Amino acid sequence: MTFSRFVYKNALRNKRRTFLTVLSIGLSLFLLITLRTVMSFLFNPPLNDNSNLRLVVKRNTSFTDQMPISYQQKLEKIPHVRTVMPFNWFGGMYKEPKNFFANIAVDPERMAQMFTDIHTDPGEMKIFGSKRDAAIVGMELMNQFDWKVGDRITLQGTIYPVNVDCEIVGTYTSNYRSSSFFMRWDYLNEMMDKPNTTSSFWLMADHPDSVPSIIDAVDATFRNSPAETKTETEKAFVLGFMSMLGNLQVLIGSIAGVVVFTMLLVTASTMAMTIRERLREVAILKSLGYPRRLILTLILGEAGLISFLGALVACLIGYGMGFAPFYRYTQGLVEKFIVAPETYGMALGAGILIGVISGAIPAVRASGMTITEAIRKLG
Repeated sequence: MTFSRFVYKNALRNKRRTFLTVLSIGLSLFLLITLRTVMSFLFNPPLNDNSNLRLVVKRNTSFTDQMPISYQQKLEKIPHVRTVMPFNWFGGMYKEPKNFFANIAVDPERMAQMFTDIHTDPGEMKIFGSKRDAAIVGMELMNQFDWKVGDRITLQGTIYPVNVDCEIVGTYTSNYRSSSFFMRWDYLNEMMDKPNTTSSFWLMADHPDSVPSIIDAVDATFRNSPAETKTETEKAFVLGFMSMLGNLQVLIGSIAGVVVFTMLLVTASTMAMTIRERLREVAILKSLGYPRRLILTLILGEAGLISFLGALVACLIGYGMGFAPFYRYTQGLVEKFIVAPETYGMALGAGILIGVISGAIPAVRASGMTITEAIRKLG
């Protein structure tokens, strides 16, 4: 019998226990994969080729504070600014609080110029630009609520004291985010009795090298004004949203540590029981002249195999989750569950390492026993 076959046979001797151990390790490692994937998405959001050209201008006090729409004319005169668009976060609710998604008021004429990663039908965009109560909606959001073009959707105001009623005139798709609801800024402004304000402006620079000078110029233009501004890149703006949720990195890191420690205890307990059942075999192997190092390797190989199978199960579940509508589970916070290759590698490596560590102590004890000690422990 070969070494690998011996390890394989021993691992499957108690199939129920092995199955439950593999499953517990797999689910625990899947939780670890999920935490790492979500954290990676939140703190390294997927951005397209033009993300490094987009800038966000908001009040330096708070994102919810408004700025005069007249700022747009001054922003358009700043050198190296290609286009400017008002971007007003409405934050409306659809039917009930759990149905949260991004709903934003924009300029329909500049939306396509600003978000080049959004793909929509030109005819639908033309209707969006001509119909005041029109809306363009992402396909994932359409599928989530079973909407279709022509439906009228009412969003209840949570930030603003108005409800808006929009007709879906078109849809869009995107490789990065397609679960947002875009309405017209002028329509929202009219619903609120024309305060002529917006929560932010989005700018498109003409070149990445121009971004630092634009940031300085914008904030200098409105310094000492009633509504001073803070300008930042799109990525910095997204990360600012994440900071509102608290120190997620510490929280997720703590949970990951508990998961790893729990897996270690589960695997160590399983291997301790396994070794106690193998004392007769250990005594026989020693009496046949098998060296201590070979016995140690056989036991560690069994522990490593069980843990590796658990890690493989976790990776398969993680891969399968990529086909699930993850945006529904996170209310649009995380668009797609895409596990990075290094995360798979980390899970497989962690599984093998945990198996070796958990099996090390019982393996050393068993391999170090004399034939007399092993027989005595059998009673």
